[in-house]
Amino acid sequence: MYKFSIQTKITLPFILLFAVIIFAISIVTISLFNRKYDEQFSVETREWLEAIVQTNYIYEPEKVKRAYRAEVVVFGQDGSISSSTFANPTGSLVQLATDLKAHRVQKQLRDGFGDGFILENVTVLSKPYKAIYYLQSDGHLYCLIRPIGKIAEARRQAILLMIGVASSGVFLVICISYFIGRNLSKPISNLVAFTHRVANGNLNIQCELTTQDEIGNLTASFNQMTVELRNSRDELIRVERLAVAGKMATSFAHEIRNPLSSMRMLAQMLLNPSLTEANRHQSLKYILEEIERIDLIVKGLMDFAKPERLVRSQCDLRYVLREIMNLMDANLRHHKISLIENYDSSIGPILLDYDKIKQVIINLLLNAIESQRNNGEIRVSTRKREDRVCICVSDNGKGISPSDLDRVFEPFFTTKLEGTGLGLANSKRIIDQHGGKMRIESILGKGTEVEIEIPVESNTSQE
Repeated sequence: MYKFSIQTKITLPFILLFAVIIFAISIVTISLFNRKYDEQFSVETREWLEAIVQTNYIYEPEKVKRAYRAEVVVFGQDGSISSSTFANPTGSLVQLATDLKAHRVQKQLRDGFGDGFILENVTVLSKPYKAIYYLQSDGHLYCLIRPIGKIAEARRQAILLMIGVASSGVFLVICISYFIGRNLSKPISNLVAFTHRVANGNLNIQCELTTQDEIGNLTASFNQMTVELRNSRDELIRVERLAVAGKMATSFAHEIRNPLSSMRMLAQMLLNPSLTEANRHQSLKYILEEIERIDLIVKGLMDFAKPERLVRSQCDLRYVLREIMNLMDANLRHHKISLIENYDSSIGPILLDYDKIKQVIINLLLNAIESQRNNGEIRVSTRKREDRVCICVSDNGKGISPSDLDRVFEPFFTTKLEGTGLGLANSKRIIDQHGGKMRIESILGKGTEVEIEIPVESNTSQE
């Protein structure tokens, strides 16, 4: 389906309407002109013939030719040419008789057709003429022939003039319609462009009021709506920020409450003078462990709230993963978990932050280890998918319930007895910074699979 602009919809009907009217008027005018001129010419020709008959000039063709500047042809009773004023008609008499249709006209006049005269437009020797026929009393057919070449030229000039006038009129209508349509559609086009900018999220602009009509009222209403929408958005953002801040504060307070309670209890124990040195040393050790736990919670929260800039470089993904597996080897062997690796050798160096990706993979492996029983299995593989590299970490552990699966990337959400609930949230943030995607699929009781996609060439922001 064709799409027409508002300006086209406004101007096109006017142009078509006026074009039809102008050309119709031109055609009717030309037709009336031709008809009236032909009637006038025919009446004048008949008057000439009547004057010729009355003055007996009918028997003197040459005088008629000189007086009226017309040609005369006289046909005998048998239809043959008796006399003619045409120059050098010899050899053309048969053609001349044929052009003038002498036999047919002579028969019509003898049968009483017309009132003694017949007028016809004829072409004689390839030239246009107006011919008037008169049947004489002796049976001869008298034909007065007036050239109408000048009439045809005048008619042609009149047609050209009318075509010129009609074309000028249509052009004038097009110009007027264009300016009218432009004045009507320009404010609408500006408003449409403004709505696109608002739809793209720019609520800090106002559409210029260029008219004081209904379109101007619509623009003013839309400006007011934009202001109200901006205020609503700002209020929504403020409320959302307060809600997030409250949720994070609540989660943070909940996370550090247990270590603080333990530290308080241990500190009270240290005040007991009867406490042995060994118990005092053990209590101090526990206090330090709880402080480290609080520090870990605070660091995770800071990483989530204000992530550091990426420091990217060209890295061999297989080398990065093998180094991580070597670091995790002791942990895997301790939990009697087998590791299966399958790396795509066609993947070349890619642009990534080595330390950040290392942090993500280690976090995924730790989650997989914690969800495993002894003699479990973890699979790590890579493959290339068009312009992206996929890293897949899967296990056959206890899995994640469907109700928890939608919340695994929420800050402070965890199903473990210990942990901050920021590991997956920070991991997803890091992958998002790389311009990639992280997806988790899990079946309760069968295992979990985490897939990471990283663009081979990433131009995303590193903030």
